[in-house]
Amino acid sequence: MFQRRNKLSVPDKLRQMFWPRMGWRRTATYLWHRLQRIPGTPSSIAAGFAIGVAIAMTPFYGTHIVTAGLIAWALRGNIFAAVLGAQAANPWTAPPLWFGAYYLGAWMMGINLKGHPPNFIQMFKGLTEAVLNLNGHMFMDRVWPIFWPMLVGSIPMAFVAGLVSYFALLPVLRTVQLRRILRRQHKTMAEHNAVPPAGADV
Repeated sequence: MFQRRNKLSVPDKLRQMFWPRMGWRRTATYLWHRLQRIPGTPSSIAAGFAIGVAIAMTPFYGTHIVTAGLIAWALRGNIFAAVLGAQAANPWTAPPLWFGAYYLGAWMMGINLKGHPPNFIQMFKGLTEAVLNLNGHMFMDRVWPIFWPMLVGSIPMAFVAGLVSYFALLPVLRTVQLRRILRRQHKTMAEHNAVPPAGADV
């Protein structure tokens, strides 16, 4: 149940990561409809989504969804909205976020930006190997010089992205939910008026 009849091959899965089968426009529309249908108050949904977007700015890739869900739960934000917000970091947006966080962090820390650009692929590879092998020396040598500026730079990015997401989404959700309530009221009134009074000839 809820599984594909024909499982996707590895190349198909990779292709869908970079270009969804339904296209990015329809995918964005689908996610927006899902966001509207999430149960909860507009403030909790907007808060959850903002938390997800904020976490997506951080370099903790691979843990965004879990981290966003936990923080949303702790702050009483909507967990499902947080999961959707965490999708702000995806194969298309991740590289700009990496460079933005790194260069902002390096500027904040006064690091000389001249020289070769950061090798993020090598950094994430080293991070995986260091964690799997519990190798602190490898982490400090191959990961920390890039990871630390990224983390520092991601903090103001997360703060701004979270605030913008919350205050941009909140009034929209309030309008959507108000319209939904009004439609239900009109539908109920129409059904009530359509029912003939007891004893009336039909």
